[in-house]
Amino acid sequence: MAFFVYLILATGFMLGALFFESQGQKRAREELVEKRLATVGMQRMHQRRTDWLSLQLERAGIEMDETKRKIVGLGLATALLVVWFRFGFTPALMLAAFIGVVIYSALAGLYSRRQAQLVAQLPRLLDQVVRMMRTGKTIGDAFFVATDDAELPLRTVMEKLRRNISLGMSIPEAFADLAATYGLKELRVLSLGISVNARFGGSLVDLLNNVITLIQQREKAVRQLKALTGETRVSAVILSALPMLIGGFMLTVNPDYLFKMVDDPGGQKVLIGAGVAQLMGMFVMWRMLRSI
Repeated sequence: MAFFVYLILATGFMLGALFFESQGQKRAREELVEKRLATVGMQRMHQRRTDWLSLQLERAGIEMDETKRKIVGLGLATALLVVWFRFGFTPALMLAAFIGVVIYSALAGLYSRRQAQLVAQLPRLLDQVVRMMRTGKTIGDAFFVATDDAELPLRTVMEKLRRNISLGMSIPEAFADLAATYGLKELRVLSLGISVNARFGGSLVDLLNNVITLIQQREKAVRQLKALTGETRVSAVILSALPMLIGGFMLTVNPDYLFKMVDDPGGQKVLIGAGVAQLMGMFVMWRMLRSI
């Protein structure tokens, strides 16, 4: 019976992969046509999907189109079904929760590291924009030239800005879209300043200089805060990892103890409750650190 279940799942996975691959090739041909037709590309830009996963992948700097996401999702669903048929619903549910936590933590970690890199590289780019604007270039041309000299990952972010402006979006709208996509306070301040300047006028060079000073002062304050809260963050990491370390120790010293708990219905409820309590505790400590 199990053999036929695995065979059906494998066949469904293969058919789904072939279908998604054909959809990906079709989408690639459509994107090629859109690049040739700027008006169509503009329509796609306004109608683009802004689901949570796409936004998180873009913030983390991971390029994965919809077809690849469907293939990965189908693979994970197949693996969970196999675990369900082989070990039962509870282990499959625990595995699904573990996979969800790992994926979310990985995306959050990549985004946090990328966010720090963007903030560190932004003042240099803005300073270059200011110097070129003083020579007579417009703000759009200055950002275009500065983008070519920017370092990764800031260059990738600014190329998105350049692409939106080239497709017909106004400069304030392009900066607002960029700030909404990456959720950086520095980009939001820059977007707000450019929007106010475009509407009411004023010295854009002075505005950019003030933004540079603000970013540098905020970055300095963040470094000082990390130094002052280092002990608290280390304590939170130790308290979060301690239950898992104890579980690993028990699994090494007396594995039959945990295996009996997994097989016993009461033990399964205890493990699920412990896992939920662990996740809730980690979330509370994370929120406490964020509020400091």
